[in-house]
Amino acid sequence: RNRERAMPACVPTLADVGRSLGMSGGLQYEVIGGNLQGIRITLKPGQTIIGESGCMLFLDEGIEFECRMSDGSIMQQDDSIWGMIKAGFKRVVTNESLFNTWFTNKSNSPKVMGVAAPHMGTMLPISLAELPQRTILAQASAFVCSSPGVVFSVELVKKFGAGIFGGEGFILQRMVAEPGSGGELFLHGGGTIIRKDLKGQELSLDAGCLMAFTTGIDYDIGFAGLGNTLLSGKLFMAKLRGTGSVWIQSTPSNKMIDLIVDAVPTKSDNN
Repeated sequence: RNRERAMPACVPTLADVGRSLGMSGGLQYEVIGGNLQGIRITLKPGQTIIGESGCMLFLDEGIEFECRMSDGSIMQQDDSIWGMIKAGFKRVVTNESLFNTWFTNKSNSPKVMGVAAPHMGTMLPISLAELPQRTILAQASAFVCSSPGVVFSVELVKKFGAGIFGGEGFILQRMVAEPGSGGELFLHGGGTIIRKDLKGQELSLDAGCLMAFTTGIDYDIGFAGLGNTLLSGKLFMAKLRGTGSVWIQSTPSNKMIDLIVDAVPTKSDNN
C-alpha cells in the first residue's frame, strides 16, 4: 500500500515559535511559523546558500550577497553573456526571477539569516542526495533556496493533455544535486503538504494540487467522467503512476487567488 505523510504546518505552542529540523547535510536550519512559514538558516564561516530573488527576510552582519544569472552549479560554468542568459532563461520560463542571490558568510563565526516564500503555505526541506537520481521535479515557482550544487533546469511535460489541463502548465522545474554536493533544497507549497510513496501504483489527485515528484513517476491527465463532472465540477484529474514519491499541496495559490477574485465586489453586485 502507498504510504502517506502529512508535513506539519503549525507549531505546538506560541512560546516555541519554531519547529527545529536540525541538520540537512552540512546546512543547519529551522522552519518557523504556522501557515506563513519561513526558514532561519545558520551559515558557518565561508558557507553559502542560493536563494530565489526576493526570498531574503533578514541577514546578520557578516553575511554578504550578490545577484547572479546562474543555474546553481558548483562545476565550471559558461561565464559568457550567452551562457548567463541561457541560465537565467531557464529560471524565467518556470516563473522564477532572472537572477538568483548567493548569500555567503564572510565572517569568522556562525551567522543567521532568514528566508520566506511570497505566499501562505508550508516549507518543504528536501535532501536530494536521498532521492532517486538525486533529482526532484516541482511545479513552477516552488523553489525558495538551496545549497550550491543544486542545478536548476527546465523539464517539459511530455503529454499535451497534462500540459493543458494539469494545472502545472507545460514546464516544470527539474533540480538535480551534483556529485559532491549535499543537495539541500527548500521548496514551498500552498497549505499543508502531504507526501505519498508509490510502489508501482496509480495515484489520482485534483489538478493543480501536485507540488513535486521524483523520477520514476509518470504524470498524465485523466477524465473524471461525465457524471462525476456534473456533480463535483471537476472535469480532469491528475494521474501519477510508477515508483517514487509525490508531494501534494492542499491549497495551491491559484485556488486562493480564485477565491479572492470571486469575493471582490463588482458593479453588478451593487445594482
